[in-house]
Amino acid sequence: MLARIVYYRLNSIPEEEIIAANKIEKAIEMAEKKLRNDIVEFEIEII
Repeated sequence: MLARIVYYRLNSIPEEEIIAANKIEKAIEMAEKKLRNDIVEFEIEII
């Protein structure tokens, strides 16, 4: 399955990424690995 991850940053436009993941838990894990100081939230949508 594919997952669309949108990272929301402070004072910037959101960044979007599409990844291949076999489980929603794997998509969450991959999103959390990319978290940085300026990213305040992310959302995941299965596509």
